[in-house]
Amino acid sequence: MGSLIHQPRFLYMAMVGLLLLSACTTASAPEAAATPVPNFALPEHLPLESTAAQPDAWPTLPDDLFFLRAGQVWRLPAGGSPETLVQVTDSEIVDYRVTSDGVTVAYRTADGALGTVNRKTGDQVRITLPNRRAYVGFSLAPDGTAVSVSDAEGLWLVTLPDGTLTQLLGNPASEAGLTTTWLPGAWSSDGRWLLANLASSDNYPLYLIDVQSARFRKVQDGCQGEVPQAAWSGANLWVSTSECGAAGDLALLEIAADSDWPVLRRSPEAYAGKLVPFGWMALPGDRLAFANYDAGAGVPSGLYFLEADGTLATLLSASCVAAADGSCIPVEWGLVTWAHDARAFVLTGVEGTVVIGDLEAGALWDMRALLGDATLFQWALP
Repeated sequence: MGSLIHQPRFLYMAMVGLLLLSACTTASAPEAAATPVPNFALPEHLPLESTAAQPDAWPTLPDDLFFLRAGQVWRLPAGGSPETLVQVTDSEIVDYRVTSDGVTVAYRTADGALGTVNRKTGDQVRITLPNRRAYVGFSLAPDGTAVSVSDAEGLWLVTLPDGTLTQLLGNPASEAGLTTTWLPGAWSSDGRWLLANLASSDNYPLYLIDVQSARFRKVQDGCQGEVPQAAWSGANLWVSTSECGAAGDLALLEIAADSDWPVLRRSPEAYAGKLVPFGWMALPGDRLAFANYDAGAGVPSGLYFLEADGTLATLLSASCVAAADGSCIPVEWGLVTWAHDARAFVLTGVEGTVVIGDLEAGALWDMRALLGDATLFQWALP
């Protein structure tokens, strides 16, 4: 499989920090129970209008929206107002992850501390690796029971809430003999598989790691400066055949141990070799929400749904989104964060521009006034 495409991928890479400890506090929150994700149907009014209204107050959202602001993790609950969720007493949070039920938050501070908070039980875990090396990356298991952490020694698993530490893999040498570092990414829903990029100089090929056996296998080659991505659909995996900026296809692979990973689905023939996807969100029924870059292959930049019958439905397709004051809000079509059934999304662009879309309400909101200083958006079920 080929790699994905250009500059926005750097915004998804974990930053290197120094290893120190820090205390944290959490805001009180009601218990969050796991809720089944509904099979959301496309609304009849697609595509969305490309004009965003600027709300005076916080709009009612279908899911909880998390974001980073002023060194703290915030939560905008569905139908509520923002509240501070996690903060540190002697540093600032610079990166975080949250489980889809909104219960467990993993975070990294500017001082290099790495920890987790469980909003339901109150458990707090501070993660310390044996050699006190600088953290390179981390990711959180979907059920909140484990964190994958990488450093100069390799890739580690931390079991929650007891904090048991196990080394999963060392850092292998690259084909050119260069030093490499794992950058852990998305876990499969059952916690069996872990996606990770293997950083070597300016190359970031994508690998799939079997957490049980510690075996790993390359999914996609990387290109200089590009960080390939993929998206889980249950036990299957969406990948792209795009190579080094050229357009390609979407393919759904069946992932299993000792399998040849057969292709279960491809994007429609009408769009063969024309898609450059990023910002993916797998939906029930092996459907896919994604952003597309215009590589001159005939599919404009924008947001799309790939339906089970092969239909490619356009949500938004424009060079920018028009604000209520008539100005043009530039957005990065790859920098989209979807709610867990893709009925809502956040688009971010240059100079702090933020657009929230609600497909059920058929609404776009210009959130520059309310969320202009917020970053790192993630969604969770209310």
